[in-house]
Amino acid sequence: MANIAQHSQSSTYTQGYSDYTVATQQLRTAESEAAFLLPYIKKTDHILDVGCGPGTITTGLAKYASQGRIVGVDISTDVLQKAKTLAAEANAPTQGPGSVVFEQGNVLESLDYPDASFDILYSSQLFGHLPPPDLPRRALAEMRRILKPGGILATRDGAGQHFYPPSLDLDRLWVQNQARALGKGAPAADPTATMMPALFRGGGFDADGGKVRVGAGTTVYSGLETRKWLAWRAAGHLQKGDAFYQSWLDAGISEDEIRQTLVAVEKWVETEDAWYAALQCEMLAWK
Repeated sequence: MANIAQHSQSSTYTQGYSDYTVATQQLRTAESEAAFLLPYIKKTDHILDVGCGPGTITTGLAKYASQGRIVGVDISTDVLQKAKTLAAEANAPTQGPGSVVFEQGNVLESLDYPDASFDILYSSQLFGHLPPPDLPRRALAEMRRILKPGGILATRDGAGQHFYPPSLDLDRLWVQNQARALGKGAPAADPTATMMPALFRGGGFDADGGKVRVGAGTTVYSGLETRKWLAWRAAGHLQKGDAFYQSWLDAGISEDEIRQTLVAVEKWVETEDAWYAALQCEMLAWK
């Protein structure tokens, strides 16, 4: 399974797991990324976080399922080690009620769990890395397979993002180029997140029977220190040797345009009261 997972990682996830990428993921919490799901979690629930990354959301879910079990699964052994370390630092138990464990797995192939194993499946920013329609359908089918009847599938994915003021052109230089990199240079298409309602319907969830709910949330970055942090991350991402940088080159983005992007980011940092916002598609579905 490890070899298959590694192959799929190289073909669908282009950003890699450098410190600059993981730094963003480590800011995510259950409260910031799964607020739309939290009211539905029961203390005894068995929860699977698919594409858990460094596990900050996974570990945070344990406080809501304090008598249940939480599992985080990811394709990268490196990031799973980070997740285990962070969970240990948070004193999360690995056995018994409220336990948090991390396992390697690939939702595009087959997860090593029997049918109807989990009360809740959750994913954050997973489907944006799965070009539609075939890969998202495959992932949803596998997630639905291991969900218990009556269980909840919850997903959160970026549907759009904007830098303000628009005159700095970062919506083209950063947002559009990043979309090109995610699509490996393919012509621009609607983000997978915008298709999630249709994908859930096509995946066998009863949208007309009230068992699929479409919601939206936001991610906002503002303030000088936050802008400086984002510039640090961007400079790290777009340096030679980082997988993120290579994904841009592979998509046909020139080194000159990458330099233009970094210049625009610095101007954005220096612009008083500049800010960034992303719209998030938040899906809830009952099996």
